Amino acid sequence: MRYLTIGAGPRRVSVSELCLGTMHFGTRTDERTAYAILDRFLDAGGTFLDTANCYNVWLGGHGRESEQVLGRWLASRRATDRMVVASKVGARPRVAGELGEDGFQGLAPEVIKAEAAESVRTLGVERLGILYAHYDDRRTPQAETVAGFGEAQASGLAAVIGASNHATWRIESGRALARQAGVAGYECAQQKHSYLYPLPGRRRADLATPELLDYAADQPGFTVLAYSPLRAGGYADHDRLTDEYLHPGARHRLAVLDRVAAELGATPNQVVLAWLLGGATPVIPVFGVSSVAQLDEVLAAVDLTLPEDARADLDGA
Repeated sequence: MRYLTIGAGPRRVSVSELCLGTMHFGTRTDERTAYAILDRFLDAGGTFLDTANCYNVWLGGHGRESEQVLGRWLASRRATDRMVVASKVGARPRVAGELGEDGFQGLAPEVIKAEAAESVRTLGVERLGILYAHYDDRRTPQAETVAGFGEAQASGLAAVIGASNHATWRIESGRALARQAGVAGYECAQQKHSYLYPLPGRRRADLATPELLDYAADQPGFTVLAYSPLRAGGYADHDRLTDEYLHPGARHRLAVLDRVAAELGATPNQVVLAWLLGGATPVIPVFGVSSVAQLDEVLAAVDLTLPEDARADLDGA
């Protein structure tokens, strides 16, 4: 396992090149299975965990099940000083069961402070490695949101501040406001990203666009992270892909992916992860698994280096 640095200055964090997403821990993934996955990840050199304060309210949970499982595991393994834990605020429902953007708590300073403090308490950590704005709350003036995250970092609730589900221009405008205010700004972005691109359509701010990757390449210390990199098992079973990933261009890319994987003796999942890790702008995959066997498949991707001709075929498809 290799390690990367996110952020700049004294509060930067060193993380493993793979980030284990824990969205379903405590809901779809029972605690015993979650512990087995976490133990294997730790043994393999993994140091980077991702959660949020609202996982999984859409499955009938209260939202902090994942954080609670992680907190108990960290304490039982005495691993709080070995793991970097990222969490998110903003998308927790104001009222239990009230889903949708209008029902989110949003990103007012008082919400950021209270929710980040509760995440720290639930996880049992000294501070969060990364605190993300879970989505772009455009009802709250961005200057107020930036100030709230700056205060969270200054008070020790988080080492690094990040954005998720934000358009590139909003990330940059937030960073500019932070520079003007002299507070910590966004130093990373976690967006939906993988080898397949969805059909263009409605305005959406959740994708890692080519523009964002180009922006990151030009911003020293700014990191892009990719959530849902394995498309919920869609590379192993194409029938699991949603309609937005079944257009002719995607089908052609899938055919090339399957061919390259067969030529390399690897799985399509491993090739996708190697493609993300070794790109012109390296991306940290934030992946989820439901078994140790699935995790072992992912871990093998760190040793897979794509030959130049294979990467050229994948990029050109």
